[in-house]
Amino acid sequence: MPLVKEKPKQTIDNLRENAVRQSSKINLSLFNYCFLTYFYLIREIKKNASYAKGTLLDIGCGSSPLENYFSTYVEKYLKHEHPEAAKENIKYDYLSELPEINAPNNSIDTIVSFAVLEHVSKPFEALAECKRILKENGILIIYVPQYWHLHEEPHDYFRFTKYILKEKMSELNLEIIHLKEIGGSFAVVGQAFCNAIILMFDLTHVKNIFNFLSGKKSDGLGKSIIYTIYKSPLILLAIILIPIINILFLILDQLLGSPRDTIGYFVVAKKIDN
Repeated sequence: MPLVKEKPKQTIDNLRENAVRQSSKINLSLFNYCFLTYFYLIREIKKNASYAKGTLLDIGCGSSPLENYFSTYVEKYLKHEHPEAAKENIKYDYLSELPEINAPNNSIDTIVSFAVLEHVSKPFEALAECKRILKENGILIIYVPQYWHLHEEPHDYFRFTKYILKEKMSELNLEIIHLKEIGGSFAVVGQAFCNAIILMFDLTHVKNIFNFLSGKKSDGLGKSIIYTIYKSPLILLAIILIPIINILFLILDQLLGSPRDTIGYFVVAKKIDN
């Protein structure tokens, strides 16, 4: 029986949010600074969502923005999150700090987890925990970054190459069915440009303004409005540059991008023994 602990009160200081999972829907707008990452990630999810089956557990799900891609293939969609990242409007089936998940052995048919393992101090123990709760021939679908700026600080610990993923999954008897780069070398450059633009701003104020425009509670809104007015020339420049960068570097990546430099890796694996 899933155990749900009481959620702690959230503040901007203690909230652990990841860009991929913080909204209820993935925003594929060219004005989104994460567009290049989302473009390739969503393409891989659409191609491989049919591997999902039975009871699915979304580890580190946040607001579950990717649920609609898998829900048609599964019978039950369970949600897990770190207690400090849990949102009050979401019902979670499991709250825990990885690598621990309070689920029975061999109880889950499919696990999905996107941009989570880099925030776990023992990521390969977390993979072992996934294997423990997966049924035989159960499916594991993950995305991990090879490139990204520091985020969810100080809980940002790792970046991954495909070789460490292959080695550790082999040790755990998780057979890789599919492994694909999330973009190539020009996608990395374009994403780095967009990140550099966004990191010119105080993200606390950016989040406050975004929450206000979304009808959510915002702490210190007055200061954030003053900050926005003060930074308005740079904000206007960002609004102009980000879609241009996204279009240009997507085209370059499609034509000339090398997979040896990538934003991250999308992996589908199968548990081949107990």
